Amino acid sequence: MPVVEMRDVRKEYAGVDALAGLDLRVEQGEIVAMLGPNGAGKTTTFELLLGLVRPTGGTVEVLGRRPGGGVRARVGAMLQSAGLPEQVTVRELVRLVGRSYPRALDADDVLERTALSQRAARTVTTLSGGERQRLLLAMALVGAPELLLLDEPTAAMDVVSRRAFWEQARASVEEGATILFATHDLAEASAVADRILVIAGGRLVADTTADALTHHGDDDLEEVFLALTAETSSAFDKGDD
Repeated sequence: MPVVEMRDVRKEYAGVDALAGLDLRVEQGEIVAMLGPNGAGKTTTFELLLGLVRPTGGTVEVLGRRPGGGVRARVGAMLQSAGLPEQVTVRELVRLVGRSYPRALDADDVLERTALSQRAARTVTTLSGGERQRLLLAMALVGAPELLLLDEPTAAMDVVSRRAFWEQARASVEEGATILFATHDLAEASAVADRILVIAGGRLVADTTADALTHHGDDDLEEVFLALTAETSSAFDKGDD
């Protein structure tokens, strides 16, 4: 049974299709990268998987069930839109989030795993951008999730922090988690993902490995990505004439 499955999913906002028949599948234990230009539908996809919005059409399943409700406690998420209360401490916030889950991990253990032990007694307002990203990861991990949905998870991190982040993410996979992450960093996707999904115009235009996408390194990944998304955008533009 796939951890994530979306079949012919459409989502419309005020007459505009954010998703226009999206099909994707993520298997247990995979690390899957989702690439796409701004407006491709990546954020909408995450919102649907978390049960924050409902599809206009099609089928969405997470861990074999409809998103939200009982399955929500089995999913951890890092979202770009997530706000953080500024005057609570790092430890207090992670513990508070953990109380929402039936089998939460020890907060101090999670802080150690995300290199935040030295910041545990500090308030959120004192954290750097990279530390805030690690705090968001800690909040996503404390519930011992089976699925991690990560939206641009390393955007504010330096090279060292980024490497540590993915080491922790891989450790979570070894413990049974599955990861679907959105990124604009093609090199990062190539380095850490088992599979790459390319989305454009609200549809899946490629589902493959980085190696296959570049014809075993013969083609530049960025050029391939631009060609895929440009061709899809052109096709949609012509269809609207």
